Amino acid sequence: MHRLVIRSRRARLAAATLCLAVVAAAGLAIHQTAEARTTPAADAVVVAEYDLGDKVFTDKPDWPQGFSEMRAVVHYPRRLPAGKMPVVVLLHGQQYPCYSAREQDWDWPCPAGVRPYPSYRGYDYLGDALARDGYLVLSLSANGINNFMGVAPQRAKVIYDHLGLWRRLLTSGGGPLAGRFTDPATGRKVAVDLRGHVDLARVGLMGHSVAGEGVMVAAADGYQGAVPPGVRIRGVVSVASPGSSGFYPTLVTRMPFAVLSPDCWGSGDHHYFEDARGRTRQPAFLVRIARANHNYFNTAWTTGPGQSGGDDTNCPGTPDRPTPAQQQSFAVTYLRAFYGLALKGDRAGLPVLTGARRIPGVDTAVDTLP
Repeated sequence: MHRLVIRSRRARLAAATLCLAVVAAAGLAIHQTAEARTTPAADAVVVAEYDLGDKVFTDKPDWPQGFSEMRAVVHYPRRLPAGKMPVVVLLHGQQYPCYSAREQDWDWPCPAGVRPYPSYRGYDYLGDALARDGYLVLSLSANGINNFMGVAPQRAKVIYDHLGLWRRLLTSGGGPLAGRFTDPATGRKVAVDLRGHVDLARVGLMGHSVAGEGVMVAAADGYQGAVPPGVRIRGVVSVASPGSSGFYPTLVTRMPFAVLSPDCWGSGDHHYFEDARGRTRQPAFLVRIARANHNYFNTAWTTGPGQSGGDDTNCPGTPDRPTPAQQQSFAVTYLRAFYGLALKGDRAGLPVLTGARRIPGVDTAVDTLP
C-alpha cells in the first residue's frame, strides 16, 4: 500500500500543476421534521445537509498549513428500497473558495458577508436522479482544500473521513454527524436515522475536474489499505479531469471505472484508462465526449460568477456543441448506468456505457477494457 504522503517540494509542484490545469480551462428508519424540504414528484427524495465547521479537516504532517470544511449535501429516497442502499460520493474540483468575482475575497474561511462557493451543490441534479434509483448520495464541499492548494491525497482523505463518519453514524447512531442534519433551504434541523438501510461495502465515487485525480487516488490499488474499516469502494468515475500530476498512484484494476473526457477540455485524463490496459479484468470505459465543455457538468460553475463560470474550454466557436442541459442529462444517464453495473451488478445499462445506445444531444466515442 502507498501511504498518503506528500513531500513539500512535490506538494508545491503538484499544486501548481493542478492550478494551472484548471486556470487553463413510509418512514422506515427515516424521520424528518415537517418543515424539511424535499424535491418534487411526491416528495420522492429527501435532501439534507451537514456542516461540522470550516477548519475541521486537516492532514498533518503531509499538509501542514492547510485545513478545510467537513460539509456535504445528502440525497436519499424517502421510500427506502427493500435491500440496503449503496452509497455514491461526489467531489468537485478547483474553484474559487468564496462566491465572489473579487480576488481579495478568495480566502478560507470566507470574509464576513461573502458566501462559500456552492460547488458541492452543483451536482444536486445527480444527487436527485441517483437517489431515485435507490442510492444514498453525498456531495462533499472542498473549498478549503482549494484555497490551500490541497492535492489528490487530500481529496482522497476527505472522502475517507466523511465515509468514516458515516460508518459511526450508521453503526451506533452517534459520532459527529448525529443531530447535525439540517434542511439546506431553511436551516431547520432534520432528524435522519438510516441505520440498517445503507451498505458501505458498496461505495461509488465521482470526481470532477482535479477531483478526478482525487477519486482515482482514493480508488487506486495501492491506497485501498487507507479506506476506513467497513467501507469498500466498488467503482469510480473521473469527469473532465486535467489528468494526473504524476506524483500519486492512480492505477485502478480492482473495480470498474469510467473516464468521461470532454473533447474541448483536453485528453490528459486518457492515461487513467491507458494505464489499466492489459492490467485489469474489470470493466473500464474511456468516453470521449465530442465538443463538450468542462464546467457544464456542475450547475454552479455553469453560472459563474465572473470568468469562473460558463464555457471555459478551448473551442467555444465550434458548432453543434452540447448545451449545459444536454451535458447534465448525459451525466445522469451515464452515471445511472455505471453505478447500476458497479454497485448493483445490473448489466442493463451496458449499451449506454459502451456507446452502443446514443444519449440525445451528445456524441461520444467509447473505448472499453478489458
